[in-house]
Amino acid sequence: MARRRDGFTLIELMVVMALLSIGLLAVSALFVCGIVSNTKARCIQIAADRVQRETERLRSVGFDSITVNNASLFPPTAGYTMESQDEHGMGTLSFTEPSLPGSQGTIAIDYYDGGSGYLLTCKQIIVTLSWSGARRARGTVTTVLLIANRPT
Repeated sequence: MARRRDGFTLIELMVVMALLSIGLLAVSALFVCGIVSNTKARCIQIAADRVQRETERLRSVGFDSITVNNASLFPPTAGYTMESQDEHGMGTLSFTEPSLPGSQGTIAIDYYDGGSGYLLTCKQIIVTLSWSGARRARGTVTTVLLIANRPT
């Protein structure tokens, strides 16, 4: 009399469990990549917003007011630190963004070099914000702004 086999053997169950484990491992790796991408996007958005706020603030003041030694424009109590300054008030400031881990920002103000020398009626401002983190989560956002002095 032939014996009827109902169910699965132990070997069949082990093969199915191994295949399911491999599939679940791949899906979990996708979740990790999604979390890293989301974190990087959030950091880029925070940095871009801060750099944009800095450039808009500099655009709103007059040409002559944009100097690194202007305490009303860059108050030390707001976290700005003067790194360098020349005799014309051009130079570099540093700042941090509290909502970014390990952030370090710089604002470099100088007269624009048009190739044939510096133009004293045009200032070049470079705002950079970098942040640290895991290798894939760190980054930098930079904006270059030119502001011209309009004669009155």
